[in-house]
Parts: sequence; structure tokens; C-alpha cells
Amino acid sequence: MTKQPLYIQIIRPSEIVLLLFLLLLFLIIKGLFVVYAYPLPDEAYYWLWSKKLDLSYFDHPPLATWAQAFFLSSLDDKDIVIRALPLVSFGIVVITMILWQQYMHRKLDYIACLRSIVLFLGFPIFSIFSSISFPDHLLIMLLFVSSFFLFLYFEKNEIHYWYFAVLVFSLALLTKYNAILFGLGVLIYVLFNRQKIKGPPYSVIIISTIIIFIMQMPVLFWNLNNNFGSFSFHLNERLDDDTDITTVLKNIAAFLSGVLVAFSPIFIFNLINILYSPIYSTKIKNFLTMSCFVLVISTTFCLFLCFFTNVLYYWLTPAIVTLIPFLNDIIKTKMWQYFHIFYGILISLILFINISFYPIGLIFGSIDRETAILFGWDKIIKVIGEEKKQQGIEEVVFSDYRLGSLYIFYSGDFKADVVMEKRRTQFDVWREQKNSFGTNSLIISDKDFPIGKKILSRFDSIEFLRDIEIQIGNKLVRKYHVFLGTNT
Repeated sequence: MTKQPLYIQIIRPSEIVLLLFLLLLFLIIKGLFVVYAYPLPDEAYYWLWSKKLDLSYFDHPPLATWAQAFFLSSLDDKDIVIRALPLVSFGIVVITMILWQQYMHRKLDYIACLRSIVLFLGFPIFSIFSSISFPDHLLIMLLFVSSFFLFLYFEKNEIHYWYFAVLVFSLALLTKYNAILFGLGVLIYVLFNRQKIKGPPYSVIIISTIIIFIMQMPVLFWNLNNNFGSFSFHLNERLDDDTDITTVLKNIAAFLSGVLVAFSPIFIFNLINILYSPIYSTKIKNFLTMSCFVLVISTTFCLFLCFFTNVLYYWLTPAIVTLIPFLNDIIKTKMWQYFHIFYGILISLILFINISFYPIGLIFGSIDRETAILFGWDKIIKVIGEEKKQQGIEEVVFSDYRLGSLYIFYSGDFKADVVMEKRRTQFDVWREQKNSFGTNSLIISDKDFPIGKKILSRFDSIEFLRDIEIQIGNKLVRKYHVFLGTNT
């Protein structure tokens, strides 16, 4: 057996130490995030869903909420509950990554596994989503597992792997609607290249479609019983037919810049390398071609949607998942790999500090609303409690679901309601189901979501009571307005 050169013997152990150190650094940030980061508004919103189980929900399908409700049944600490499930999903991704790398290298290559995990965490979006309780952590995990089964199907052409992939994809679609981009991309590629890749027979594809449809029955039943509220929201209410060219360009710029930051510019600029990987077998190259096709189809669809709505950068997440195991060959050089990793560490640190201790925007004189509303809830709860007692009322109405959800999370006041002016939310569904709205209520608003016609129409008179100013040091973070709405 040929002895390895001395420099290789030296580099490999030192690289293992460096990768382990970087992995530890990511895990420390993740641990600090779980313990110290304030709950995000949508985390509180989804936590509230899990306290009111249903077949589905207005904004998203139900699987992530069901999973969180399962954790709620065994854990009392809601701060732990909202962050526990993402860690489980992350653990499953790591295990699947190791299995995938082991299969590709025909052995357990510790450096390849370690590097793949650290490169995965180098994506700010994957690092953050595996720490916060959005449905995306479950979406990423399920699509990654489904992709692994697809990979095995491409390699071995054994039909049970195809069915495993379909089943897990069905669960992903039961988690978030944008999983459909992944499914449609795979289906179109397989249909057009069925002979070349020795794809499944048409009968199998039909059975697979039936399986996916059956798995979505909770969502279909919920929409049937709620005037197709969720479908209408995503396919109609979120779209704007009158978007002008300036708005379209802004939507495109916001989407592309978001993708660049969230998915790492190093990864984006090195994506072309995936087309030049001669070491792969024909079967793996077919899988990679499919992955690139899914990415192109998904990106094109998101850019098309920019003509009608503000497209969120993380809608592209399903299209990136299948490429994760090949990061070592996409970002080929060690220098760029470590730039990618350090970029991910930097962004993760900034985000952690921003939502845990000090809003970064205050350094520059301004702060975005999503960050600002995370702070000062002890004071907000205290003031609302005082006003409720003084006015002799129990009901509180918010003009934004983010504020309402955070208030309920911190206060435990499940009687609170939300009436947004320009969109419906799950709160509207609950209110319609119980067919009631409070009489006299406190109304909480701010400058971005002022009291609108919907709230005004529900009260005979509305009286301003006071402002709640949240400060850090001597700097104003956010100002909320408290009103009293009365009905005679």
C-alpha cells in the first residue's frame, strides 16, 4: 500500500481539528440562541396554533403545529417547547447527511461528513431555521430525507426508494405549501427524462400522485369547511394584479438580494461548478441534473411571482435542499469553503445579538420593526394589565397579528384578538368559528399598523388613552398606542 505524503498526514488531522472547532462554534451560537433569543412573532403565532389544534390553518398546513403540540403535551416550559423541535429536525438532517456521505464515498469518511455538516451550517438560512420554530425546519428536514431516498432510487433503481421519497415529500407538503416547487420540479424532470434515467412507470407515478393527494386530505377538509380560506389567501389575496413596473423591479431586487444573503454569496457564485464534476457516475450526474432543473424551475417561478406580489427569499429553500450533500464539489477550493463558513458564523452572530441583547440597527440610528417589537414586553404586559384593571374590561384587540401573538405568548391571555386592515389571519378564522367579538376593548396599535376601518366599524367610539414607549438606554425602540373602544 502506498504511503501518504507527509504533508497530507499533517493536513488531515489539522483540518479535522479546525472543522471540529468551527462546528463547536456553530453549536455554541445555536445553544445561546435557543436559551437567550427572544421568541420571534411568528414563533409565538405558531405556538398559539398548537394550543388550538385543527385539521389545518389559514397560513400554513398543519404538520409542524401537530408536531409542536406533541412536544407541548410532554413539556411545560413554552420557551423550551418552541425551540426543541428545530433541534430534533437538525439532528435528523445531520444523521441523513452522514448516511448520504457514507454512501457516496463507499465508506465512513469522517472529514467528508464533518465538512458537509459545517458547510450546511454556513448557510445563514439553514443555521437559523434549525434554531427557530418556523415550519421551515421541518420542511428542510423532510425534503432532505426525501432527496436522499430519491438519490438512492437514482442509484439503485429500486422502486421502494421512490415510494419512500414520495411519502416523505407528502409530509413536507403537509408542512408548507412551497414544498410543491420541489415536487413539481422532480415530476417534470422525471416525466421528460424517464427513458434516460430509467424512471418509474406511469402507473407508479399515478399511484404516487394519489398518495400525495390522500396525505393532503386534512388541508382539503379544512379548506372545505372554511370557505377555502387558505387557498384563497395564497392564490388570490396575496396577489396584486395592478403592480407597476417599479414595484415589480423592487420585488425582484428584494428577492434576489435576500437569496444572496440568506444562501451565502459564496455558494451562489460557485453554483456553476456543479456542472463540471467529472468524478460522479452517470446516475449521480442524472440526480444532479434533476437538482439543477428543480432550482431553475423554482427560481423562474419565484421571479414570475414578483410581477404580482412580494416574494420572500426563503420560498426558494426547497430548491436548494437536494444540492446540500454536494457542497464540497460546488464550493471547490478550501479558501472559498472557509469564507462560506466564516460568513455563516458572522451572520449567525449578528442575528443572535440583534434579537437577544441589542438591536444592531440602533447603532446606526434606526431599527426595523420586526426586531423592534421583540423588546420591552414586560413593560407592555404591565401597562396593558393596568389599563384593563382601570377601565374594568378584559378584551384586548391588536392591529397586527405579530403584536397580538407575542402578547398572548408572554401574558397567557388567550382572549386577545387581532383585526388586521389589509389581510386576514388565523385570528379571523377563530373569531368566525365562535361567531363573537368583544364589547368594550383595549386597542393596541403602532405607526405601521394603525387603527383601520375594520376596527373602527366594530366600535361606537374609540378614545386615545396613552402611549407605551420602549427604550434601550436613552434610545427609543418602539412606541405603541393604547385606545379604548366602547360600544353603547
